[in-house]
Amino acid sequence: MNTFQQTITLAGRIGVEQAKTYVYLPFEMPGDATRLDIEFEYSHRIGSSPLLEGGNTIDLGIFDARGIDFLNAGFRGWTGSERLTFFISETDATPGYLAGALIPGRWHLLLGLYKIAPEGCEYTVVITISSQPGHQSTEPIPGPVPEFATAPVLPREGGWLRGELHCHTYHSDGDGDPVSLVRMARERGLDFLAITDHNTISCQRELAQLYAPDILLIRGVEVTTFKGHFNVWGVGDWIDFRVLRAQDMTAAIRFAVERGAVTTCNHPKPFGPPWEYPEVEGYHCIEVWNGPWYEMNQSALDFWTERLAQGKRIVAIGGSDYHRRSQLLQDPPRALGTPTVWVYVPETADAAAILNAIRRGHVSLSDEPEGPFLDLRAETDTMAMAGDTMRPSPSGRLTVRAECHRGAGFVLQLFDHRKKLFEQALTQPQTTVRAALDVRESMFVRAELRDPADNVRALTNPIYLDFAPSALIDKAVSQHYNNHAGR
Repeated sequence: MNTFQQTITLAGRIGVEQAKTYVYLPFEMPGDATRLDIEFEYSHRIGSSPLLEGGNTIDLGIFDARGIDFLNAGFRGWTGSERLTFFISETDATPGYLAGALIPGRWHLLLGLYKIAPEGCEYTVVITISSQPGHQSTEPIPGPVPEFATAPVLPREGGWLRGELHCHTYHSDGDGDPVSLVRMARERGLDFLAITDHNTISCQRELAQLYAPDILLIRGVEVTTFKGHFNVWGVGDWIDFRVLRAQDMTAAIRFAVERGAVTTCNHPKPFGPPWEYPEVEGYHCIEVWNGPWYEMNQSALDFWTERLAQGKRIVAIGGSDYHRRSQLLQDPPRALGTPTVWVYVPETADAAAILNAIRRGHVSLSDEPEGPFLDLRAETDTMAMAGDTMRPSPSGRLTVRAECHRGAGFVLQLFDHRKKLFEQALTQPQTTVRAALDVRESMFVRAELRDPADNVRALTNPIYLDFAPSALIDKAVSQHYNNHAGR
C-alpha cells in the first residue's frame, strides 16, 4: 500500500520573560496516520546543568488528541533537552515516547522553556506525518504499565535487603539501556532496583517485558519540574510534571499518592536541582543522600532534620542518581548503590513489601553495598527499630542498641531533635554499641556513622518516642536552629 507524507513547519520566537513556562504547538493528526516524525532546532543551545547559563535549554514532549489538561492529558512522551528528533509509530517509538495508536485529532508538541537567553530563542519544528489511505489502527492507546514479572527475593541475614531507587537510562538523559542497568545492579550485589527516568514511563514499558528472577524490579519515575523533582515508586501511571505553582506540585504529589505510590522529595540542596516549594508537603520521603557524600548533601540532610524537629515524620531515603558510564570514572565514582538503600523485610519480599517497609521508615542508608551499615534498635519489650514509635519508661531513660557493621575507623553518633546525645569511636569492623540515654525531652533518636573528615558513611531513620505534645514540638522548632545536630 502506498505511503504518503505530509510536512508541517512551525517557527517562532520565545522571549526571556517566558522562561520556566510551557508553550504548546498544535497540529492535526489525520485518521490514517501510521508514523509521526519530529525535527526540532533552536538557537544558542546549552546543556541542562544548573551551572550553565547564558543560552537556551528547551525540553521537548508531546500530547495526543486526548488533550493537554493538567493531570488528565494524553501524554505520549518526553525526553527533556536530550533529543532534538523523535518518532512515534503504532508499534515502535524513540526512547522516551510511547508507541501505539496515532489517535486522529489535535495533537500538541510541548516546549518546556527551562532556560531562555537574554536575547531570546528562535525555534523551528518540522513535523512529518506518514499515512496510508484507508488505514485504521488496531493498536491500543498507551495505558499504565502493569506490575513487573519479577520473582520475590529472600532477605539477607538480619532481615535486610539492599537496593537502588534513583537512576536513569537513555529513555531520558542517561546513556544506558534498561537491561544494562539491571545487569549493573546484579553486579553490584543489589536485591532491588527502581529505574526512575525523568517524566516518562517508556522505560517501564520495556522493563515490563523483562523477566529478572534474581533481582526485584520496582516501577518508578522521576517527576521533573522547573522548581523541584520528586520520585514516584510503585505505580505505572504517568504523573504530570507541568507544575508552575505550589498548588500544582501539591496536586501532582496527591495524584500519585492516591494511586498507591510512594513518593519522595528529591535532592533538596543547591544544584540538586533544589526544591523551591518549601510549603509543599504530602510526600512520604526526603532524599537526604544523593550520589557520593559531598558537602552539599548536608543541606538535604538538614532539610530533613528541620522537618523532623517540627514533628513531621518523613522517611529519609537515598539514591545514586546514576546517569552515565563516565560517572563511574569520577572520584569518588557515582555508581548504582552509591548510596545503598537498606530496607527491613524479614520475610520473602515483593515490590509491595519493599514499598510498605519504606512507608514505615524501616530504612537504613550506607555509602556502598558493602559499606558501613547501622541497625538501630530500642532495647524494650518490643525491640522497636528505626521507623517505629515507642513509649519510653516513666524515668525517661532509654537504652538503644546500634549494630555497626564494617564500621572500624568511624564515629557513631546518636541524635534527637535538639542535639547530639552520644558519640563513640569504633575500632572493630563489627561492633554492638549500647547507650543509655536521657530522652525525657526527645522526640526521637537516630544514628549516623561519620568518617574522620565528617562525611556521612551510614545513617538510620529515627525511632520515634511516643507522640510529642504540641508544646514540645513548638519548643523543638525554636531550639533546632540554635543547636542543630549538635554541630
